[in-house]
Amino acid sequence: MAKYIPSELVVRTPLDEMGSLLDIARIPGEELKKYSKRLYDTYINRASSTYEGLINGINRELGLEREPVISVDLRYIGAGEIDGINVTVTSQTITNNLSYTNLINGASVVAVGNKLTDTTQNWTEGFLRGLKLKINTEIYEIIDNTSDSVLIKEELTSLIGSTYLIEADYEDNILIGLGLRKGNRLYKISANSSKIIKINDGDLFDSIEDIYKVTAFNPKIEVTASRMNLYREYTNSENFQIEASIDLREDVKFHRDIVGIINTLTYFEAEDLVEIKRDIFAFALKRQTSEHIVIQENVPVARFFRFENPALKEGSVKFTEATVFLRESPEDLVSQEVGNYNIDYINGIVTVNTLPSGNGTASYTWNEFPFSAIYSPVIVNALTNESTQEFLFNQIEMKLYTSFKDKHISGQPKADMIEYIAELLAVKPQNWGE
Repeated sequence: MAKYIPSELVVRTPLDEMGSLLDIARIPGEELKKYSKRLYDTYINRASSTYEGLINGINRELGLEREPVISVDLRYIGAGEIDGINVTVTSQTITNNLSYTNLINGASVVAVGNKLTDTTQNWTEGFLRGLKLKINTEIYEIIDNTSDSVLIKEELTSLIGSTYLIEADYEDNILIGLGLRKGNRLYKISANSSKIIKINDGDLFDSIEDIYKVTAFNPKIEVTASRMNLYREYTNSENFQIEASIDLREDVKFHRDIVGIINTLTYFEAEDLVEIKRDIFAFALKRQTSEHIVIQENVPVARFFRFENPALKEGSVKFTEATVFLRESPEDLVSQEVGNYNIDYINGIVTVNTLPSGNGTASYTWNEFPFSAIYSPVIVNALTNESTQEFLFNQIEMKLYTSFKDKHISGQPKADMIEYIAELLAVKPQNWGE
């Protein structure tokens, strides 16, 4: 008797008919739930000849998915709670006179390695950042703290019997140009002394139990095909202050290495979003930016409204109704003599004196923080790009050439190019074909 060998029967469904219209065929063995998700993705992540479009199309055709792997947020380098006694406010200054002292005794107060622990204290977590730890004649910068311990960059030795002192001791004017975030307001620091932070524009208002934080001003993050750039201030391509530029091919290999580098920086901190511990190549980060531009957003008929996005870039907001939005006020709108409108840049809230018509629009730039760096299994590089060729292939020097640009040609692929090929070959049998 002939042996019966069952074969898998593919049942055509209405989803397959829709897929035919969209030119998205079902991958052999693909479940309908995943297939429907891929079909819907054609409307969300559209394919095109652009870098973004190519990644969208290739990922979808191969049944691959992008995912966020790194979360990057702003780290504040100084903070405090305004109590009217230790931390005081005038119209344009904040003075931090907080001071903590105790004797290192090896029991309740212990100094080991790069951490000093004092179990008698109950500090607000993170609020000692930027302050100084003084022991004898040595001064250390505090980079973080818990409720009973402080972390510094340097190493502490055996210090039993010494007294420690924690207080604000900023270098004069070292904070100029940074952001002062007080409650829901954002100011630019114009000057500072050891304990005093000063602004020129606006009014700080003396509000007890308010929190102030010092961090980057107009920050931005950019991921290109080969680098991750972190700017503590970004105005345009000629006017920026970059804190770090991480080479995704030379400085690091995996995404967790990027997290480690960012967490050594002053103005940014990062978190690994991958739940299952696995290595994702750093060069597989998709090109992206934390900065987004809104060309047109309707302004409602209201004297108090919120934009769709927070974290607005200062000075980027433009309104079409010039009569209503004639002059921006640096202060809260208490009187119409100050200005026509006020913007809370952190929360994207606008307050106006005159009621808008409802027909006007606004354009603005906003930054996404925390920023999620997205990983894509498929990375597209322009192979005709000279720098890309130099990265992917060993360059052979020609003996005869007609122009300087033809002096070198691409030869054998480098290790990274081989990894690209190996990764694509590993994908195909699992996701494509009969």
